[in-house]
Amino acid sequence: MIAIQFESQQDCQQVYNQLTRYMSKYTQLGLQVTLDIEEGEEDTTIYIQYEDDEINFYDSFHPLLASVLSQHVIETKEEDWLLEIIEHMFYFNDPEEQEQILSLACEIINGDREDIPAIHCFYERENYLYEAFAKGIDKHTTFYYEPFLTFRLKDYGEILIDCVEIAIDEYLLEQEYQNIVESLRYYLKTAPKKMKELHLVHDGEFSFYDGAFKEISREEKELFLEEALVFEGDLDIDEMVVSPLVSINPETLHIYTDDVDQGIIYTLQTIFQERAVIYPLGVFHRVT
Repeated sequence: MIAIQFESQQDCQQVYNQLTRYMSKYTQLGLQVTLDIEEGEEDTTIYIQYEDDEINFYDSFHPLLASVLSQHVIETKEEDWLLEIIEHMFYFNDPEEQEQILSLACEIINGDREDIPAIHCFYERENYLYEAFAKGIDKHTTFYYEPFLTFRLKDYGEILIDCVEIAIDEYLLEQEYQNIVESLRYYLKTAPKKMKELHLVHDGEFSFYDGAFKEISREEKELFLEEALVFEGDLDIDEMVVSPLVSINPETLHIYTDDVDQGIIYTLQTIFQERAVIYPLGVFHRVT
């Protein structure tokens, strides 16, 4: 017999209900397992009696039980633990900041941020949980749920910490990005406009053209460039896009591209807002 003791009646009932739902299906296939739940003064216990002599316990019910317990941790504990790490290990105490970092961490650990490199290991965190529970459960054992979570999930805990670290890095980058965007928007509103129209062509590289469709040279871009606006680090001016455009501050920015999801295109739309007009690349070739 397996006895799984829970300090939390709610956790016990949730796991029991999940096991009951699964067993209603598997008993139809001939698997013989008896489930019972008993509420004590200090804990609540699930009793499991595996009665099938024809199907090996470790090939049938054992992996099911380990999977149910693993999924229960992910569904009911993971977000709380991530939030504890954010607050108590990295000292983010502002509720709004906590919520934003937690949201990023959940996206990362669930594999919804493929743009972030080196996070494939997070997709496997259920395997870490499964292996830990599988090693801790035998056909005849008393299993203490909360102490197990505290002392036997070190690898899983390390994954959560790594995930929060990456989420915080992403949060700080996004904050820096928003600050840059806001400062550049303010410049566009307050600085003089140096051109009525500017045409930006993106065909793998970026090229600048004035209102008469004459290409703007490197030397002209250097004359327009406001050093205080440069945030692209050590890039050569021919590789810069945002800073020269904001420095010129055209009344209307015409952008020709077949890749509207490209990062710089998105940033320009965010900064110039209604002053940026997007066209397919072919339009530029037709008008020039």
